[in-house]
Amino acid sequence: MQLSERIMQIFGEIAKVPRQSKHEEKISAWLVERAKADGFAVDCDDVKNVIVHVPATKGYENGPIVILQGHMDMVCEKTPSSGHNFQTDPIEIIVEDGWMHANQTTLGADDGLGVATALAMAEDDSIEHPELELLFTVDEETGMTGANALRAEQLKGRILLNLDSEDEGVFTVGSAGGRETKSVVPLVKSPLAAGSRVVSIHVSGLLGGHSGCEIHCGRASAIKLLARIADRICAETPDAKLVDIKGGSAHNAIPRDAQLDVAVQAKDAARIVDIASEMGVHFASEFKKADGGVKVETHVKDIAGDAYDSKTLRNIVDLMLVYPHGVAAMSQDVAGLVETSSNLASVRIADDKLHILSSQRSSVPTKLNTLTAKIEAAVRLAGGEAHSDGGYPAWQPDMESDVLKRCVDAYENRFGHKPKIEIIHAGLECSIIGSKMPDMQMISFGATVVSPHSPQERAEVKTIGMVADFLADLLKSYK
Repeated sequence: MQLSERIMQIFGEIAKVPRQSKHEEKISAWLVERAKADGFAVDCDDVKNVIVHVPATKGYENGPIVILQGHMDMVCEKTPSSGHNFQTDPIEIIVEDGWMHANQTTLGADDGLGVATALAMAEDDSIEHPELELLFTVDEETGMTGANALRAEQLKGRILLNLDSEDEGVFTVGSAGGRETKSVVPLVKSPLAAGSRVVSIHVSGLLGGHSGCEIHCGRASAIKLLARIADRICAETPDAKLVDIKGGSAHNAIPRDAQLDVAVQAKDAARIVDIASEMGVHFASEFKKADGGVKVETHVKDIAGDAYDSKTLRNIVDLMLVYPHGVAAMSQDVAGLVETSSNLASVRIADDKLHILSSQRSSVPTKLNTLTAKIEAAVRLAGGEAHSDGGYPAWQPDMESDVLKRCVDAYENRFGHKPKIEIIHAGLECSIIGSKMPDMQMISFGATVVSPHSPQERAEVKTIGMVADFLADLLKSYK
């Protein structure tokens, strides 16, 4: 069996195990049992990180210890029509036209392919390598919990190959830092007049995607589009009241769909429908190239009881309009690199409060803090409270490292041309691991994965074998 086929086989086994972020108990146990079955020593720490110790092959006993690292969790996104349960159902993998994707859900190639690649390298007796440490971390996608909990003494190696990048032929040597902000804004209830109607407005059909890797692509945010519709509603029907609003999901996924329910007098319902329809036409024109599938749909029904008053609706709409989303600044040092950005990730109502989640990124710590402060100020002006976490640091590149030189040589020898070296706007665990172990040499690479963090996620099959062959060459160089 070819190495690429073995990786695909292992990935298929991983896809059967539930591994939503913060729910990695089953995949962690699966990795431990697999390592034991292979005869490898294995450690599992308090947060369920797994470290597999793989002995050197004959003749490589004096080589340096190399760490192969990936995260075991995945972003769980699905289409509105999918009935998939990420807690129980296996990911249904489909391979066609040279690409691998899932059935209406995220594929989990980010970073299941990295985990599968590391396991394949360790389990293949024909691959020559020094002593390996396979480091599989938890909760990379929603908090980097595993990397944050890692202790320097858990690892002996000081060469780390992160298998969580998504463009074959590209070596990542630096990444952005980031912070999350969670906000709550109180809502004021008000009784509805008899005969009121509720108009549900649903924005959907957007591409979404990774809020770091694809924030610069000009794709629409369903929440931001919904805010624009709501702004028109407030202007033309000032007595409209808020019934519900929800949109977005993961902090690192650009919102693909969102819904607003507003209560109005029966005579105004048709106008609300017209406003939504008109805005839908504008959106289709504005995003015809970057996000051509945008849809705005409405549904009208009777309603009785309470809603949230008109001032509350206006306040919430104003906050969503001014809330930063998208690219805030481009790098002044690296052409084409996003320096600072924000993703208005999700909104929802619970316990008579609006809950907002956003994720900010920047390669410049002071600008990250400034953008976060701007968000917190906007929330305070809306009468709410904002709480931002400590975040994670940027990974500063070392262009003179031995691991980078070896990677470039191995790649050029294998494929006959030089790879691309880049710094990315997304966050990688290398930033946290490097902050704990300053002497760690690090680099990140992987097979080509398109549209991670969305149901359109897909991996190019041929690049899986290309990365595996390159990695085998690289490990062989550490004799």
